[in-house]
Amino acid sequence: MLLNAEKNGTAVNGEAGHRPDRAAIAREVSEILDMWSAIERGYKHLSVDEKREVEIGAGPLGRGIRFSGFDAESEIAYREAAHILIEEAGQFDRFQGRSLDAHMPALAGYRRMLRIYGTMRPVSGDRRLDVQQVIALANAEKYAG
Repeated sequence: MLLNAEKNGTAVNGEAGHRPDRAAIAREVSEILDMWSAIERGYKHLSVDEKREVEIGAGPLGRGIRFSGFDAESEIAYREAAHILIEEAGQFDRFQGRSLDAHMPALAGYRRMLRIYGTMRPVSGDRRLDVQQVIALANAEKYAG
């Protein structure tokens, strides 16, 4: 039971019955939203041919790259943190007004993506992700590696 809860993002303190650490969840959600902002920004600036390359390289997830939110049933604390950051704190305005319900668990995929994104994150400036980076991140979302 605990293992399933940790996979779904509902227990983060290591023991069943403990409340999730809100500050840790907020930090992680902020990192995820920052990553998705970079992914969407990079994808938006790709040419039509490059977007086609992403679709071929990443399959269905490569079609219209877009942050889908968190599962409303199993990732409630993460979805709520995203809502607060986006709608109440006014951060990550690119996501304002969107549904944040992924309708399926998404956190494990986002965590895989974050591990890869950490090596891609621009140190400074507004460097955009390239085609191969977008493909790698989309594939990390769907495949445990």
